[in-house]
Amino acid sequence: MLPKILQNMEVQVQRSTIISDGGTNTPAVPVTEVPLTVFDRFASNIHIAVLFAFASPTPANDALVDGLRNTFKHFPTLTARLGYSLTHRRPCILMGGGGGGGAQVVEATVSSELCDHLPLKPSPELQRLHPSPGAGAQLFQVQFNRFKCGGLIIGFSVHHRVADGHSMGAFLTAWAKAVRGAPIDRPPVYDLSWLKPRRPPRCEFQHWGQDFIPTTPHHNVLTKNVDPSKITNILLKYPSDYLKKLKAKVDNKFTTFETLSADLWRKITIARRLQDYEHTTVRVPVNGRARLKPLVSDDFFGNLVVNAYPKGNVKVLIDGGLVKAASIIHEAIAEIDKGYFQSFIDFGELHGEEELVPAYDVDGNVLSPTLEMDSWVRFRFQEMDLGGGGELRSFLPTWVPFEGLMMFLPGLGEEGGVDVFVTLLQDHAELLRQISHSLD
Repeated sequence: MLPKILQNMEVQVQRSTIISDGGTNTPAVPVTEVPLTVFDRFASNIHIAVLFAFASPTPANDALVDGLRNTFKHFPTLTARLGYSLTHRRPCILMGGGGGGGAQVVEATVSSELCDHLPLKPSPELQRLHPSPGAGAQLFQVQFNRFKCGGLIIGFSVHHRVADGHSMGAFLTAWAKAVRGAPIDRPPVYDLSWLKPRRPPRCEFQHWGQDFIPTTPHHNVLTKNVDPSKITNILLKYPSDYLKKLKAKVDNKFTTFETLSADLWRKITIARRLQDYEHTTVRVPVNGRARLKPLVSDDFFGNLVVNAYPKGNVKVLIDGGLVKAASIIHEAIAEIDKGYFQSFIDFGELHGEEELVPAYDVDGNVLSPTLEMDSWVRFRFQEMDLGGGGELRSFLPTWVPFEGLMMFLPGLGEEGGVDVFVTLLQDHAELLRQISHSLD
């Protein structure tokens, strides 16, 4: 049975168009090949989908589309397309020449009131607020869903190979400014002068097998798959007062992310009913912009993320308490320094012409006993202001049919704090709900 808030959501598509930036990515412009960096190739080969709900009044669709066109002029890779370069012998972004580029824009109406569906809660029905699967190959896809009251839900998705979450936060902020008629005062930076391998390149860290999977015939990867209907998504809300109490349990020695992720790592391990002798690993994406030396511009647009891999024995993790789990996470993140990023860059130089398959691409739809924790708190998604007076009421990742993912989101309510989007098998999710806010 559908959640009550979604039972009366009838979505009718009115129009679907492909738009471009009017310059770089048009048929009249010769094709330019931009090789994917090793960081681009490490990103998941999927679209990342998010929903934003705005109360009425909101700008008209024409204003939103005009704002997109103006913003794409600064972010041309979003209206490009992915391909392969025979010249560079590696995957690339193809700019210009038309042929599948542009951005897909769908306009739809919803017969109900927006307030009937707020706050947004995870449900597979939310996928109706995005362009239908297979509708187009565009890297950027968006659907404007107009409700009877004038409220608006924007469902947008972007292919991860062209932008990480930090970059998309910058794009959304710039788009909102363009819609309001304000100048884009922080245009993206595409300079790759920081991407310098050493001579000779060398890898001090093991990237094969952990970050990238060898494609040799003798290398077998064990994956787990279940019927997707057995996987569910839940949203856990942790107000600021709760987080203060939780951090007090570790004497405020760790960041909010380290403390809350450690708490949830332990509780999800219990909810999954893992055995004492098993080992569990967490993938924690780490932004390299502030870790490389010299620093990379905060406005760099693309992918610049690697993973830290906190890991531990289940018995040690549970018996060691919150401090032990937080220490494991803190130490693993601290190890991802400029030296690690340089090793990753050198790995790309050594193996760039080979087939690089990131670990994400060989995962089944069940990650257990692995867990992935992504923090979206600093991506500035909550700063989207389209003008018109309608405030952002809710934002949420769209339904994810994979077990073992967590996204930390800024709480938009009066209590502030952090919301955590979690994907688990249904029986494990039910147990997590029961213990998720225990301070014992």
